[in-house]
Amino acid sequence: MSFFEKLFQLKKSKPTQEIKVIVGDKEIVLEKDESLERDSDARIEEFWIETIGVSEDGYWLLVGRRHGIIQFYDWKGKLHRLPARPPAQVITDIVFRGNYLALLTPPYLLVYYMTDKRRPETWKSVKFSQEGIRPSSGLDIKRGTLAFGTVGERIYTIELVGDLSVETIDFTGSFSYRDAGIGQLEVLKVLEDGKLLLSGSDAVAIYDRGGNLLKVMPYPAKRSLCLKGSLAIFGYQSSIAVYDLNSHTQVASLDLPINPSQLDISQDGRILFIADAENNRLGIVDLESMSYLQTLEGFGYSVVRVSPDGSIYTCAYQDDEEKRLYYLVKLSSNLSEFYYTQDRIKQMIKNAENSYKNLQKRLSSLKDGESLENLKEYREVLSLDAPIRQVREIISKAEEDIKKAELNLFIKRLKEKLSNHQIEDKDLREIDDWIKALQGEERQSLENLREQVIEYFDRKTKEHLERVRKALSQIQEMDLKAIEGIDEVKEARAFFLLLPRDMQTKAQEELVKLFQEKLLESRLSRYRIVIEDSHVIFGSESIEKFSGERRRLPWRLQAEEKYSADGQVYVKISFERSDGIVREPKRYSNILKAEEIKHPPKWIKSYLRHLNGLFSYQEYRLPLVVSYEETPWFVQNLEKLTSLIKEQLIYKEGILILEGDAGVGKNFLVEVFSALTGRPLYIIPCNSKMEREDITFMYEFDPKRGTRKVYSDLVKALQTPGAVIYFDEINTLPASLVKMFNPLFDYRRYLVLSSGEVIKARKDVILLGGMNPQNYLGVSELPQDIKSRADILYIDYPPFQAEGGFYYPDEALILKDHVQGFEHISGKEFTYLWYYVINSVKTELGQKLYTPQREEKLLMIFDLLTIANAIRNAYRAYQTQKSEEPVEFVFSIRDTIRCARRLEKYKNAKSAVLETILPKVSSPLEKEIIKDMVERSVSRL
Repeated sequence: MSFFEKLFQLKKSKPTQEIKVIVGDKEIVLEKDESLERDSDARIEEFWIETIGVSEDGYWLLVGRRHGIIQFYDWKGKLHRLPARPPAQVITDIVFRGNYLALLTPPYLLVYYMTDKRRPETWKSVKFSQEGIRPSSGLDIKRGTLAFGTVGERIYTIELVGDLSVETIDFTGSFSYRDAGIGQLEVLKVLEDGKLLLSGSDAVAIYDRGGNLLKVMPYPAKRSLCLKGSLAIFGYQSSIAVYDLNSHTQVASLDLPINPSQLDISQDGRILFIADAENNRLGIVDLESMSYLQTLEGFGYSVVRVSPDGSIYTCAYQDDEEKRLYYLVKLSSNLSEFYYTQDRIKQMIKNAENSYKNLQKRLSSLKDGESLENLKEYREVLSLDAPIRQVREIISKAEEDIKKAELNLFIKRLKEKLSNHQIEDKDLREIDDWIKALQGEERQSLENLREQVIEYFDRKTKEHLERVRKALSQIQEMDLKAIEGIDEVKEARAFFLLLPRDMQTKAQEELVKLFQEKLLESRLSRYRIVIEDSHVIFGSESIEKFSGERRRLPWRLQAEEKYSADGQVYVKISFERSDGIVREPKRYSNILKAEEIKHPPKWIKSYLRHLNGLFSYQEYRLPLVVSYEETPWFVQNLEKLTSLIKEQLIYKEGILILEGDAGVGKNFLVEVFSALTGRPLYIIPCNSKMEREDITFMYEFDPKRGTRKVYSDLVKALQTPGAVIYFDEINTLPASLVKMFNPLFDYRRYLVLSSGEVIKARKDVILLGGMNPQNYLGVSELPQDIKSRADILYIDYPPFQAEGGFYYPDEALILKDHVQGFEHISGKEFTYLWYYVINSVKTELGQKLYTPQREEKLLMIFDLLTIANAIRNAYRAYQTQKSEEPVEFVFSIRDTIRCARRLEKYKNAKSAVLETILPKVSSPLEKEIIKDMVERSVSRL
């Protein structure tokens, strides 16, 4: 037998038994109501019931249990969710009044404004709390005034205004009730005239709004108190007393067979229900005859509330092993027959039935787009709401019909949107909301529809991705900005915004992977070096190879020394080239009579012709031979460099200066350009201590030939065909020399020596410079004279992290030949493997090249570059004063190469970096910073 069967002493096979109580010429019929929905919290009955609140129309039931656990039901017994769960361990009082629901949840007071009384999700809540005010027990609302008791034996009142949208709450009154001696406050009632009735553990007191004590009554009623007009009914010590609040006299009393814990009265004010303080017993009293009618056994413990619809809510406990469980009990009754006549009830039911029929007719002719909740016929049914079960059941059927009609319209509209390809995320959310509220066939129907919507989203996503793929395949070269401008991409982006969040995220990721795959192909095809017979192509820039032209240097006869012998004057001769190279005759004597110099012998003329024919060209200075990795980043820099160099050669003015961190590869870029174009390279190191002689000429003494002028490398380079002249650290030139370069770096293109000699730069000479970023600490700013004549090309480290969480392989390509396992795959193959492993761009070539061993090595390279870029960013932040952490170590590409060589030895990037880099750092503080940075950069190690 179940618990309630035990209560009514019933067998399972028999229907629920009615309880009948005779009241004069009438009969109260009570029956256990099983409609209360089972709470999903399996332990709910372990928490005793503190209080019960019923709305004024009997529609809502709110049960407060220990530890702030609440149960929120509608009149049919269905559980609902109360918005903004009360923040407390206990709920001492619950009051429904007008559009307000107030909960006393020590130490807070929570008030809800019931915007739409039938839709709790729309209710707005405000938590009242103020320093020094701690609500405890006692709560009521009357005529817009809310009163509550606090710790410290005080009462506070608040005027409730509108929807509680005011920013601050003003307390309209406050007083202490300590002088009344009522003990622990249990119940507070606001009377019709605004006075306050306080019931405590020792007595009951009445105060006016100003806090003046008007009367103390010796009834230790505690929570056993209810009002009937101007009468107050107190329960105490197995009795009740009826007290006239106007005359302040006791008008009746009655002894009880139970000890009252809580009282509540029927809607008509005649029947009093009394919960017992200790046992499962419910007492019933007829106040009209002041007679005790009956004690109902098995329920009625501690709390009781009578709903306006005649339902009685109370509690019953049961000891189960070592636990005591507390069950919420609902009893249905015919108390409404005490409020209304039979004819009135029949008429109310009939009116509801007629209105319901009109609604059904209206729904049968319903048109699309109509607002069902605002239908005149539906509003008419709702207006007939009364606490009569049959009427409420008709209204409930009307609500179900409206919901069903809404559902049918929703399904119809959704299917139309599916067929017209107009479905979007909000439609799916609506389906989910409907599914949560439905059961049975309707729920299954919506779940099937949901699957169709998901299938539609999935199919359309694949179609858009395929169209994007085809559009990208028809484009040869592209960057990300241009890709976003493609119509198919715009259409895909627009459609993806209509998808549910999870599908949208996945679709956007797939789209970005398509972009990356295209950019991968584009970068590999776009940024290539092509070496032809007469040209070199860097990306999209083509430049002629230097032809190897040499400068012609004429020879002349030079008389060096004079001798006297036998009365004759002799001279020693030699042949000198204009660049200072000297040759002496081999087959002939280099001693001639002085008079023969005026008319040289034929062999001298022949010798000069021979020298001017075969040895009159400056030796060609071969460019350096360098090895390089053809990465997109490197080729792109060469492309930019070439474009600006071509402009310099066309307009024959200016200097191109490469700006970038130390170790970023500026010099190497110039060396590769020089080598691939076949141009001789002259590197002119600059520093703050340079002198004029370093860039012009100096005098040397030769014991045989005397003092002679020796030109600098710069002067020689300016006259060397096709020369590339690179001023390293050009920003460090001393101010005294900067002016000398003005004519060289502008359209004049010459250098004036101190001797007055003008050295004109050849038209095919290229002027370049290099420097560290000017905004770094300790870096000299480029002089304005040079800056105004220069183009600046910023050279950054190879790109690493891109938008969308993708990573570039450019620096990894430089490292690949230094890591075991990648020596025999090409740069293109390595790039596809990198995108496959690191960026999850799944290509056929990437799949073919993939092995677990290569993945392990790739991840070590990735970790190495993650660390390197973290340190580089910290270095830049410190140098630009964006960070106060002193990081002065420059993690150059040479350093990443060294670390890459040692990956096999140390088995992970972290150890390779720490062992390679830390010994180079002199500052202990900087060492600690870098160690911490390494630890944080690769968290998976």
